[in-house]
Amino acid sequence: MTATRQPNPADLERREFQLSVFACVAIATMGIASALLMYPVVFTSQDNPQERYLRIAFFGFCGLCLLLTAYVWDTQAKMRRLRRQMDLDRKQNTAARLQASEELLKSIPKLGSFQDQLAMEFRRTAATGQQLSVLVIAFQFSGSASSSVGQASILGDGAKAISRKLREQDSIYVLGPACFGVIFPSLEGAAARAVASRIGEGLMDAAGLNARFSYKIDVVNYPQNASSAHQLYEVVSALIPADASIQGRATEAFA
Repeated sequence: MTATRQPNPADLERREFQLSVFACVAIATMGIASALLMYPVVFTSQDNPQERYLRIAFFGFCGLCLLLTAYVWDTQAKMRRLRRQMDLDRKQNTAARLQASEELLKSIPKLGSFQDQLAMEFRRTAATGQQLSVLVIAFQFSGSASSSVGQASILGDGAKAISRKLREQDSIYVLGPACFGVIFPSLEGAAARAVASRIGEGLMDAAGLNARFSYKIDVVNYPQNASSAHQLYEVVSALIPADASIQGRATEAFA
């Protein structure tokens, strides 16, 4: 099955301009032809008492043809200007959303902060006998979001969707180029999986009908999946998509 080729906006605008020119030429041609056919009847009869009214009708017809041609041309010109303005506004809105997404991603703590927070939360959890859960959310971009601009916008939307489902004491981190981590203090595994389900629903809405991205959510819980801080981080690290800049980071916080 062959894919449908997307129309080029420049081609559409050129074809619309050609159609406008054709419509104006057609109206002008029909008007001139009709005026030529009417001319002998109007101007060759000298004894007709209705000659004055015929001439008025003749010049009115010619003026009407000119006004109709000018109206069609002006209307098409206004539509082209409005379309260009809409395209410009759309580009500006896209640029504003991209800037907001980039600023949001810059404000989210990175892997180093995640290591420190995880170690601190583990010590507090171990001292109180409670549980600790971590979500690892990895994104996979579709072909329509292959550019870095599209991916940054997707990650920004994803971070917003995740943050809406978190409690006040929960924290989100950037673990990789397309991976987020969430620490849930004092949250059992079953409750963490319920939150993960709600986050998944939010991410599905953010992906939209054209499925800009897919995602995978993994839940890691202490003590169900790990018995120490170092082991907990190793399980989380194994779920992060392979990337040399991430896997090469030191883990002294869990030594």
